[in-house]
Amino acid sequence: HPENRFLEVKRIRAPAEVARLLDTRPAGWLPPGHADWQALQLAAVDRAIAALQDAGTPLAQATWGQRNTAGVAHPISMAVPALRPWLAAPADQLAGDAHMPRVAGPKFGQSERLVVSPGREEEGLYNMPGGQSGHPLSPFFLTGHGAWVDGKPTPLLPGAARYTLRLHP
Repeated sequence: HPENRFLEVKRIRAPAEVARLLDTRPAGWLPPGHADWQALQLAAVDRAIAALQDAGTPLAQATWGQRNTAGVAHPISMAVPALRPWLAAPADQLAGDAHMPRVAGPKFGQSERLVVSPGREEEGLYNMPGGQSGHPLSPFFLTGHGAWVDGKPTPLLPGAARYTLRLHP
């Protein structure tokens, strides 16, 4: 039955298959109650708008970032939640999603972004959601976070040394 096939695709939420259905619009897969594929898509948009209104969010204020807000925090904050205010990055609204080049979601995403061509390392770019130190009292804790959120590339190769760490017995 065509409705069952549509419900199966909807249940597994396979983006590639849903995109193919929307591109090809096969008549046998159109769910009952819809005149055509455009009517089905408009009904889906209407349901999304109604859900926003039911939640008290005006459409003009609905953003992807509100739905896709990062929860980046030091792993210790899971063991000791009271420390989260000192161990977490700001709750940044992110671009991207699971099926995009810029993979990012509230609980998942790229831990690093790296673009480099062999032999052209001086042109390489790098991002990470934290800083060079995982220690929350270090001045380098979360120093790269803003560039990671904004997708602002930073050089891959190190520049001139600005700091030196010396360990004395």
